[in-house]
Amino acid sequence: MRIHTFVLTAIETPEDHVIESLEQEKLPDYEFNKKDLFTAYSLTSGERLFKDQNDQWYAAAHFVKDSLHTVKYGRQTFRPPYKEISNEELSFVELLEKNDWVPVNSHYDKALCHVVAEVDKLEEISLEMQSRLAHADGDDDPQVAHSLHFIESKLGGKRSRFISGWESHSFATITESSEFADHILMPVSSWLYLLYFSYFLDHNGTIPSDQMMPRLLGNLWASTMKELPYNKELLRIQPLS
Repeated sequence: MRIHTFVLTAIETPEDHVIESLEQEKLPDYEFNKKDLFTAYSLTSGERLFKDQNDQWYAAAHFVKDSLHTVKYGRQTFRPPYKEISNEELSFVELLEKNDWVPVNSHYDKALCHVVAEVDKLEEISLEMQSRLAHADGDDDPQVAHSLHFIESKLGGKRSRFISGWESHSFATITESSEFADHILMPVSSWLYLLYFSYFLDHNGTIPSDQMMPRLLGNLWASTMKELPYNKELLRIQPLS
């Protein structure tokens, strides 16, 4: 199993010299139902920044991980005061500190996280492991979910499963398709899903797109949130026990 994490967190406005050095990227207009909702930028060193229509900046990064432990600590935005963790494990903290980017939310120490796992067969990954991936949890964390909420799609006969975390500011995509991972998820969709998720959390479950997949994801995420309406017919639920 190959694991990737895509992380996103709101930050204070970067320094002028950083903004002046940014190269703007093109986000597909048809993916959003509002013009210029997000603007994407890349740095020569490989990092990405986004800015929303309210001039809020976001730092984003993609990492390859080799365990649940490194998934868990790789989404930290501040160093844990209760445990000594290496810089290598705190990959997003290290990136933020290196660039002098200051997270806006000092009361929450984790970035929004989209975990992408590439597998040979979905059946080879236990439901408990799938849940931990969706929650970006470590091996030692309690299993907080009682069921798995997910939707599936197919590309060339290979399945991809999209799983919602429970109040965890995270979700997962587990795919059997290397074509889907390499040509759709990695370059574009993983970032789009994170932007949709950020907007969803900030706007009471609203999805800023008229496309089918984002709206299905919004319904899925709503199913594991408190007091948000959702259509149970548009997702699948499996008990963990």
